[in-house]
Amino acid sequence: MRLTKKKIDDVVVRILGEEGLSLVSQLKEKENISEFDLAKKIKKDIKIVRKMLYVLYNYNLVGFHRKKDKEKGWYIYYWKLLPEHIKFEHQKWKKELLNRLQERLETECKELFFICPSRCTRLTFDQALELEFHCSECGSLLGQDENEPKIREIRKKIGEIQEELRSEMEEEKKEGRSRMERKAGKKKAKSIKPAKKKMPKGKKIIKKALARSPKVASRK
Repeated sequence: MRLTKKKIDDVVVRILGEEGLSLVSQLKEKENISEFDLAKKIKKDIKIVRKMLYVLYNYNLVGFHRKKDKEKGWYIYYWKLLPEHIKFEHQKWKKELLNRLQERLETECKELFFICPSRCTRLTFDQALELEFHCSECGSLLGQDENEPKIREIRKKIGEIQEELRSEMEEEKKEGRSRMERKAGKKKAKSIKPAKKKMPKGKKIIKKALARSPKVASRK
């Protein structure tokens, strides 16, 4: 799956809100950046930056290593973004959203809904019956809600998410096949040994003759 800026932003906004975008933007630009540099670049207090980083760390979206400052004696943490884990989190969120939409579609299709003319509340038939079909907020008489537009909208959204997930799965399969082909190519290249050059027939005869002849002692 190709990790686009939009996918990264979607994940970050769900976890940290809009204020997390500037932090992640800096993490994307440089690997292993200190939390002090991050705080300076996004112009936020170091405590706020650390809190955001720890939230991302709990979701396994960032990693860190630490080094001891020889002069001051404390540890400085250096952070980096983990793109593969962001991909996983994005897919997980899409699947959860798909499940919620499918459950909502089922409810919308099988239930009758009643709504207040002032849009105060929207109730199922059983809920409306308990209130004698009057709004609990303003007392107005409830009317049946035509939910066909909602059903069409939900179905459209479900189709879009399913298509996106299918596309991502196909992309991952292609990437997996490419990796396997590259590995197989490397193994094949290693297994092929260079062919030994055949010695001309005349040279073979000379070599054999030299091997049979007595060794001549070298002159002192």
